[in-house]
Amino acid sequence: MSTPSYAPTATQRNPSYNRIKNSSINLDQEVSLFNTVQQREIYESLAELFSIITVLDFIEKAYIKDTLNEDGEDQYTPTVLRLLAQYNTILKNQDVVKEFKSLDHFKKQYGLNCPSATSRIEIGVPATVEHAINVPSTTGSGNGAGGSGNGGIGASSRAVAEATGNFITCMDALKLNYKAKDQLHPLLSDLMTSVNKVSGNKEFDGRSKLIEWLIKINKLNINEEISEDDTRQLLFDLDNAYKGFYTMLE
Repeated sequence: MSTPSYAPTATQRNPSYNRIKNSSINLDQEVSLFNTVQQREIYESLAELFSIITVLDFIEKAYIKDTLNEDGEDQYTPTVLRLLAQYNTILKNQDVVKEFKSLDHFKKQYGLNCPSATSRIEIGVPATVEHAINVPSTTGSGNGAGGSGNGGIGASSRAVAEATGNFITCMDALKLNYKAKDQLHPLLSDLMTSVNKVSGNKEFDGRSKLIEWLIKINKLNINEEISEDDTRQLLFDLDNAYKGFYTMLE
């Protein structure tokens, strides 16, 4: 049986084969993505960011389907708070920021399609904080201020004290000239989380303003600061929200 004219033969010249055969490159050698320890740390940080965004998108979708409440305990809020904190901590490294550039650029570069995670990162707080959703709390019940025994909103004395302390901490931070994103956003986030433990899904005067500030500060770059006018306005809004919070407890 004759060999078809298009079939290669053992004696036929094969440029690709000859090039590989004569090459000094070891094809069994592992290809390294980095040459220095610094480059390795950057790649590892980018990989962490990729996984955080992917997991956060999954968590957001699971929350919508109401599959994150185990034995009556809220699994969504602490998980999202932890992921957002990890995300922001990684981006404090300026070398990582140079490679990351922006969330939109990072998603496009690595083919990420995570709209739910994108929205949550831009807002900077869990949906339970953003929309004042009642979060089950294990801090106690109905034996203190606003307790269920006196017809109040069912908040424990400890939860009220924690929220009050966070209000005072935020206002003191502004008076001490805290202006950067990484200084203010964690304080405001803690404040809104503690307030929600007390108010549940009940709105009070000034709450919506604090959410607007959370979103505005979260959109700042890590090295940006709020202006003097913004500082005074935020302090004013915090004071109004503090009064509205206590009016709600009555």
